[in-house]
Amino acid sequence: MILPDPVLPGPDAARPQKAFPAAIPHAALARLPLLRDQARHDLDLLRFLARVPQACLILLAAGFCVLIWTRLSTGPAALEQEFVWALLVLIGIAAMTGLHIMSYARGPAPVPLHKAALTLRRLLFYTGIAWGAGAFLTMPAQPSPALGVGFAAVPCLGLGLLLGDQKGTTAFTAAVILATASAACLQSWPYGLWVAAILLATGLAAFCLPMLQREISRRRDGFPISPIS
Repeated sequence: MILPDPVLPGPDAARPQKAFPAAIPHAALARLPLLRDQARHDLDLLRFLARVPQACLILLAAGFCVLIWTRLSTGPAALEQEFVWALLVLIGIAAMTGLHIMSYARGPAPVPLHKAALTLRRLLFYTGIAWGAGAFLTMPAQPSPALGVGFAAVPCLGLGLLLGDQKGTTAFTAAVILATASAACLQSWPYGLWVAAILLATGLAAFCLPMLQREISRRRDGFPISPIS
């Protein structure tokens, strides 16, 4: 006689299964705000470096306009001084262009992001000094207030709107504004004190532009302000 196989009781579907609690990675979760802030910072630096060609074009166009304006308003001037100023500015533009190329070159040892940004800020400071020297080299003895203000305000506001980097914009703007305001006061430009005051207000506006632009871009990219940053 063959006995049937015993039927073992199956799991009760109505009975809840016992689940083992999963370990919560508290340490990893605590690092998420830091990783988010680092990603946001790297994105800002990448945008800063990527806008170098546009910044060089702004400087070239503004420099060309300054030379044409000064010649049309004052007639023949010292070509040696204009050449020295143009050469100083072109050196800064060429250096920034070379840095941009090296930052994006696919070599065995690419330039680190933070190092490239630091070098670019230093080059902007040099270029600001070179541009500000034009207030003494290219400006006529009695320039119009519009020429004096436009000489410094146009490149400062243009780079402030474009770069979106607080330190880089401040490095360039401070050098240009201080040099031009000093020339307006020391060389007794027409309405020199008013020109200097307008230039200082322009420098303050250029200083605030990157902060406003950065906050707008962070909200657009989904990077809200971190409470611990």
